[in-house]
Order: sequence, then structure tokens, then C-alpha cells
Amino acid sequence: MPDPRPHAFTPQEQAELDALAALVQGAIMVYDVDATGLGRLIHISDGCIDLWGLDAATILADEAAIWFMAPREQRRLLRHSFGNATRQNLPWAHEWRILNARNETHWLRGMGKPRPRADGHVRWTVFINDVTDSVRARALDMASDDRFRRIFDSIPSIAVQAYGPDMIVRYWNKGSERVYGYSAEDAIGRSMLELVVPPALRSGFDRNFLRSLDGSTTLNTGVHWLQRKDGSAVEVHSNEIVTEHPERGIEIFCIDFDLSEQRQAEDRRLTLEAQLRESQKLEALGTLAGGIAHDFNNILAAILGNARLAMEDAQGQTAIAESVGEILKAGSRAKDLVQRILAFSRRQPLQRRVMSLQTVVDESVRLLRATIPKGVELRVECDPVTPMVLADPTQLQQVLLNLCTNAWQAMADRSRGQLVMRLRPHRGPPPAEPEGVVLEAGSRDDWPETNVRLTVADNGVGMDEATIARLFEPFFTTKPPGEGTGLGLAVVHGIVRDHEAAVHVQSHKGVGTVFELYFRAATSMAEGDMPDNTGTDTARERTPGEARILYVDDDELIADLMQRLLRRAGYASHVFTNPAEALRAVREGGIDYDLAITDYSMPGMSGIELARALRALHPAREVAITSGYISPELRHAAPAAGVSELIYKPNTGDELLDAIERLANRVQSGRPPC
Repeated sequence: MPDPRPHAFTPQEQAELDALAALVQGAIMVYDVDATGLGRLIHISDGCIDLWGLDAATILADEAAIWFMAPREQRRLLRHSFGNATRQNLPWAHEWRILNARNETHWLRGMGKPRPRADGHVRWTVFINDVTDSVRARALDMASDDRFRRIFDSIPSIAVQAYGPDMIVRYWNKGSERVYGYSAEDAIGRSMLELVVPPALRSGFDRNFLRSLDGSTTLNTGVHWLQRKDGSAVEVHSNEIVTEHPERGIEIFCIDFDLSEQRQAEDRRLTLEAQLRESQKLEALGTLAGGIAHDFNNILAAILGNARLAMEDAQGQTAIAESVGEILKAGSRAKDLVQRILAFSRRQPLQRRVMSLQTVVDESVRLLRATIPKGVELRVECDPVTPMVLADPTQLQQVLLNLCTNAWQAMADRSRGQLVMRLRPHRGPPPAEPEGVVLEAGSRDDWPETNVRLTVADNGVGMDEATIARLFEPFFTTKPPGEGTGLGLAVVHGIVRDHEAAVHVQSHKGVGTVFELYFRAATSMAEGDMPDNTGTDTARERTPGEARILYVDDDELIADLMQRLLRRAGYASHVFTNPAEALRAVREGGIDYDLAITDYSMPGMSGIELARALRALHPAREVAITSGYISPELRHAAPAAGVSELIYKPNTGDELLDAIERLANRVQSGRPPC
């Protein structure tokens, strides 16, 4: 039989290779690499049989056979490492895994060193040995397992499991215990299908897993609804990785990310978005209500103004005067309602004044009687000796309306519902430790000796402790979707806090709820704190006017009313419904005036813009603005535009004439505008 080894060695070199091969376990390989980098296996020792299960002749005839025993990824790394060593002419070392001709798995280690030759070639001598059972391989394996298991256990939010082709669990980290509820002792040795996959999904998981091992499909990677030990569902994102251990064979590591917190955060985000949309819807409704109220305000001003003129014309005609008087009373109530709608539709700063809370109670009752179901009994008890308080009446009315609306809506049987409002004096500060929820603003030490307690009580369904604990949270509501925003009691809390007051809540399921609001009694009647008498129609004698008036309002009803009202009062007037035309007439000298009265909200040019233009033409002439709602923005902008008076439009009768007289006297006395 011919010698399969090429005769490329001297007899001495051949003797040295044979002696070395007899001393070591493994295979010695010799490569000849030419100047172009092309290498050729020219020798391999008989130790190759133990490693690859093939003899030297077979390997020399088809060297690729031993390299294809390594998995594809291992071959790529092996080729890359040896190529780098040959290009850089450096020693080489590498470890890789094979499945040999006897179907045995082995881990091999190769080491080689280049030796240049005189003919320009490089002679590589490579030693390959089996390291599968070596101490170093076992140590590396154990260290690797320990290191990665400690890493996995240090991340409790990630569940990691390891199992074999039979899906029997071999590893179960602390994150898996948290996510699925099984301890490592419970889980190891049991099937993954049995532990975490719902029964309805097990057949699909099993088929997909077996096909993935054959390379026919991907593993069960993606988002899945699995189950915990207690049977509850848990949403996870799974990533599965197939590895191969030299002793344990194929192992699958499954890394699960619990999506519960992410899902809860997403649900909270969607809830907040829905609440924001609801809030925006409420704001839009408020804007719509404000617009309707503003337009109705103009109509109401015309009704009240003409009714006042009719009252003057009806002197001596009792029947007519009585009917007109009723029109004025109804109009006055409508004026109050419009003002409240305008106030509710806009944010406004706290405007506290000394007042009686009975006024707020009475006005709230008027509104409530039109909204609460007929079967609900509304009882009001007000002690006439209750002290005055320093408060914003509009905001306190909002508090009462919110509390009372919640009360009657909480009545299961509205045919026997009872809603009670009580206003009483209260000695000292609020009770220190009442039952229920207590919210206080300010110190308990600075309360006057006598104060005010306002109670709203109902016999509704009541609340449990969990509901009471969250009662004043923004957007918290127990009402069905679409029936409540959860803003009402949060607003109540804010208003009570701004008034440095206190609110106590007691409630019992099936019995009802009691809200008690405590307010500090007003201790002084400082200037500016006197009760507000705006809107009272007190008649008084007037002297004929001498000032010439420019009046501008885009509403024809108001313009016609004011022209007649001013003429009757003895004033020479120029009335316009178009602000641009009025300004053009002034610029061209077609009219002359001493005082200008202009509406605030007009198309094309606002009252502020017109006032600014008139003051630029005639700096010494007074300008006043009328508006159905005198907002904080208008109060801020008016002085900068040279406006001397702001007049509430429904009072365009006596109040307007009062303002005209004040401004006319100022013009005649030569005093600068305020």
C-alpha cells in the first residue's frame, strides 16, 4: 500500500514528526503555505482517528470532511481565526465543537506556529487535541454557568428558563418565580407546557417547538398570554435562544419580559388621554355656553333698557307699570343667571368680599329646584344670626351646586330622597378628630370665636372607605363612563382650600353622606369688603346732560335703545353699529364728541382697539367700555388703552348714565382721566 503522506520532508524531519506523534494524544498536522497565502495540508498523524474517526489517507484525500463536522457558526469562527493568524504570521489557538464520523460530540483545541522556509513558503505545524473532558473545559463551563446564573438572578424583572428538547425545565431564575409564581424547586423537572402555557394553547406551542428544532420554523418568540401558578393570565414578550452544551446537548434559554407594568402604564396613558378629552369637551361646552350667554346678554340688555323706558312712560298708569315691573324683576333674575353662566365658562381669580352665606344658599336653591328630580325633598335651614364670611359668592355657589348634584344623583330611590342644607353658627375651629375625611387649610389656632358651618346631607347610597379615601382626587369618579368627569369634588377641595376653610366628610353605605364646610367668620368690614350692590336699580333725579356722546355697539337693538335713552336724558348723541365707520367719521371731522362709549366685543375691531384709536386722535376725551362679562384680561388691558370706565352691559340704564355724569364732570373740571 503506498504511503499517503507526500514526501515533502527530509528523513530527519519525518523522524521528528513520528517521534512527536508517539508522545502526544491528538493529531499533528502540517500545512505548507505559499507566498500567495494558499495553504495545503501535507501531513497528518494517525491520532486523527481518535479525534475525527477518519484515517490520515482519507483526510489527506478530502480535508474538508473534518471541517464540515463543525456546525456552520463554528466553521466560520474557525476559518476567521486561522486566516487572521496566517495573514499576520502569528501563533494560532482556537477551540471548536464537532460531531465526528462515529456520531460523537467532541470539543477540540488547535494550536499552531508558523516557520518560514528558504523557498519563501511558510510551514505551519498544528497540534489538535481533544479537550472535551479536560479540567479547564469543565471549569470554564461551571464558571460560565455560575456567572450567567448570577446575572440572571440579579435581574428580577426578567424571567429566564432553560430546558431541553423534551421541554423539561433545567433552570428557573428568581425573575421566573416573580412572574409565574413557581419557585425553582417547584419548576425544575416539570414541563414548560404544564407550568406556564394555558391548556388551550399547549398543542400549538408543542408543534411549533418541535418544528423549530428541525429548522422548519422559528421558535415561540413574540408576545404571548401565558398563565401564573394561580391561574391568572400574564402578558410576556418571549425570546428563545438555542444553545448546545458539550455534555447536556441542545438547551433552549427562554427570556421573558413581563409586560404587565408596561400595559398598566399604557392603560393609564389611555385613561389620562380620555380624561383630557373629557376636560377639553367640558372646556368647549363652557366656551359654547359663554358664547350663548354673551349673545343673550345683549338681548337681555335691550329688554331691561326698554322696560326701564316703558316704566318711565307708564307713570300714572298702574296696570301698565305693574306689568313692566314684573318684566324688570324677571329680567333681573335672568341677568343674574347669565352672569353666573359667564363666570362659570371662564377662569377668574378669587374675588372675596364680606357677605352672608344665606345669599349663596338662596341662589343655589333657585337653580337646584329646576334640576333635581321632583321626588327629591329639598329642605333648607338657615339660622338668621349666622355671621358674615369673607368669600367669593360665585365660587361658593359652585361648591354648593357640585355637592347637591352629587347628592341627588347618589339616591337610589329618588322618590323618597332627602337633601338638606343647613347654615349655622359654629363655636371655635372645626372639630379636631371627627369621623371620615378631614381637609383643612390654614392653622387651627387663628379661627375666631364664632364661625360658620354649612352642611349638605343626603340619604343616598353612601360610600365605602376606599371611595372616601380617593374622594377629592382629580378625575376619580364612581359614575359610569359618560356620566361623570371626577372633577366636581376636586374643584370643591380647591375652592375650600383657597378660602382657608375646612371640609369634613362622613358617609356610610346604605345610610347617606354628610359634607360639613367650616368658614372663618369675617372680623372686619374693610373698604372694598362691603356687600356688592351691583345691579340694583335705584332711581334718582338726574339733571339734563350737556356732554356730547359717541356710542358704538354692533347690536342694533342695543344701539337703538341707547340712542333713545341718551336722547331722553338730554344728551346729544352719535350712535354707530360699525366701529370702523365710527372711527372714520371722527377722523374726517364729521362728528364731535366729549365722551365715547363702546362695546367690547365687536366684529372687525374690538372695543379696546377702538378706544386706543380714539385716544390717539383725542387724548383728552374720555372713553368707556361696556361688556356683558368684565374679565380679568379686560380689566388689565383697559387702562393701557386709555379706558376710564368699565360698565357691565345689563346695567346700561342707570349705571351707564352714572358713568356718563362722572366722566362729563371730569371733562368739565379739566381733571385727567383715571
